[in-house]
Amino acid sequence: MLERHPERWHSVNRRIIRTAPVTPGAVPTAAVWTFRERIERAGEHRLWTGTADKGTTPVHYHDNIRYPARPLAWLLHHGTEPVGLVKAGCGVNLCVHGPHLTDDVTRQRERILYALLHGVTLAGPCTAGLHDLAEYGYVRPTGKTECRGCANARRNPTTHHEDQEGALAA
Repeated sequence: MLERHPERWHSVNRRIIRTAPVTPGAVPTAAVWTFRERIERAGEHRLWTGTADKGTTPVHYHDNIRYPARPLAWLLHHGTEPVGLVKAGCGVNLCVHGPHLTDDVTRQRERILYALLHGVTLAGPCTAGLHDLAEYGYVRPTGKTECRGCANARRNPTTHHEDQEGALAA
């Protein structure tokens, strides 16, 4: 098939030069226009029709440079660089609509508001005393307060708390 269609060979064996950071002023205007061409309106969502890593992470390629599509959409909508991982808050994997995107700061703000609605204050250290609940805390639907830092350490046994490193070496 590729022998008969040499123009397809280039798209199959695309060589990615680098993954570009998505920062204000660093994204070329041509990349922004080609990004907008790959968005399809579906009700209140803007679905990504371009390439998706693992089928769920929208990625935009322009001039052999890889741009993560959600941070690019965040930048276009908010005009600022996102903090941390950008996710679709609406639950639709390929949605890149600016108001539907959340970064780490937005999600933490939502967790604090959720806690306040349930009468829980996320302040002070976690039960293990290793993390600040204002930064790592969240409330489960049952009303129980949890620490995301401790939960991540339990899931990834190679990650240790700073206080525990000395104990492991001894």
